[in-house]
Amino acid sequence: MLKVGIIGFGLRVSHMAAAMKIFDVPYKIAAIADPAAEKIEKSVKENIPEIHSHRRIDPDLMKDTRYFTSADEMLEKIELDGVMIGTRCYLHTEMACKVAKKNLPLFLEKPVAITFDQVKMLEKAFKNVTAPTVISFPLRLTPMAQKVKQIIDSGRIGEVEHVVAWNDVPYGSVYFNSWYRNYHEVGGLFLQKATHDFDYIFYLTGRKPKMIAAMNSQRIYGKRNKPFELLCRDCDEKMECIESPFNLFYKRFKGEKVEWNDWQKCMFSKEIKNEDSGNALIELDNGVQVSYSQNFFVRNQAVGRRGARLYGYKGTIDFDWYRNNIIIYDHFTPIVEKIDFTGDMPHFGGDRELVYDFLMAMKEKRPSRSPIEAGITSALTCLWARESAEKRQFFEVKMP
Repeated sequence: MLKVGIIGFGLRVSHMAAAMKIFDVPYKIAAIADPAAEKIEKSVKENIPEIHSHRRIDPDLMKDTRYFTSADEMLEKIELDGVMIGTRCYLHTEMACKVAKKNLPLFLEKPVAITFDQVKMLEKAFKNVTAPTVISFPLRLTPMAQKVKQIIDSGRIGEVEHVVAWNDVPYGSVYFNSWYRNYHEVGGLFLQKATHDFDYIFYLTGRKPKMIAAMNSQRIYGKRNKPFELLCRDCDEKMECIESPFNLFYKRFKGEKVEWNDWQKCMFSKEIKNEDSGNALIELDNGVQVSYSQNFFVRNQAVGRRGARLYGYKGTIDFDWYRNNIIIYDHFTPIVEKIDFTGDMPHFGGDRELVYDFLMAMKEKRPSRSPIEAGITSALTCLWARESAEKRQFFEVKMP
C-alpha cells in the first residue's frame, strides 16, 4: 500500500488526495503536516462536519494517519512513497525544496513560486532530483487539450502562427473576499490564473516564451475606504452592496437563501492589491505571438470563457472549456468541424489525470506529464508579466 504524506491539508489538496481512490490503487494518507494538525486530527476522529466543509475528510484513508505541525518532522519520522503539498502559495517553494532533499515523488500545487528568489531556489533544489514531480496543471491534461494537441501535431492547420487566449473567471470574487486577497501570500493574479493558461499554451505549441509585455488594472475592487478585515455581515452597506450575501441571493439569484458567514470580507477594502483584469503579449522562441486576457468581474450570462484560438496557415482551431467543444476551420476547403465533449468532471477532466500521474509516479516512478520544468517556466513567465505591468516595459523571460 502506497503511503502518502500531505504538507498543508487545505481544501484543494484534500480533494485531490481523496480523488485518487477512483483508480483502485491501494494507498493511505500516512501523515499530515499542518499548523492545524490537532484540529484536523480531532475532526477525523470525531467526525466534525464544520471541518469537513473546508477539507475533504475521508475516514477510510485516515484511520492510521499521524499528525505533525512541522513538515521537517514528518519527513524525518515517516517513511513515505510520495508527498502532496497544499499549503498557501507563498510556502509552495519552501516545502517543495524540503521534499526535493528526500527525492520523493511530489504533487505540487501551483503557482510553484511567487517571487524571483523562490523560482531560482526551486530550480536549484530540483536540479538533481530524479523522482517525478506532478505540478497541478490540469488544463494541459484535459481531454480537450489532448485532442487539440493531437490535431496540431497532425499538421492539419499547419504550424501554429498566432495564438489568442482568454480567461473570463466566473468565480472572480474569491480573489477579493477570501484569503486569496492576501497579495503577499498569492503574488497577484497572473500567478494565480495565468499560470495555468500560459502552461497549456506552451504545451500545445511546443514552444518556450522569449519576451513578454503585460498590463493589468485595478478599477473596481479594493478602491474604497473600507477596512481590510471588514466582514460583509458587519458592513453598514451590506443591504445595498451588490457583492454582499444578501444581494447575491436577492438580486443575483444565487443559492436558496441569504447566507452570512464568518469568512467573506469586503471586496472593496482599500488594501487589496490584486488586479481585476490583465493582459499579456508573449513572443515565443520561434517568433510566434500570443495574446492573453483575463478578467475577474464578469457576471451572469457574460461568465465562463476559457480557451483559445490557434491560427495556422491551413486552418484555425477554436476551443473553450466552458463551451465544451472544439471548432476546426479549414482555410482552403469549405469545411468546419465541431467536436463536442461530454461529462462534467473537476477541472474539465484534468484533475483525474493529475492524480493518476501522481499514483503512477509513486507506484512505478513513471515520468510526470506536468513536470517541475513546466511549473518553473510558467511561474517565471507570470513573474515577468507582473514585472512588466509594474514597470511598463518589455522583458525577456529568463532566470534573473
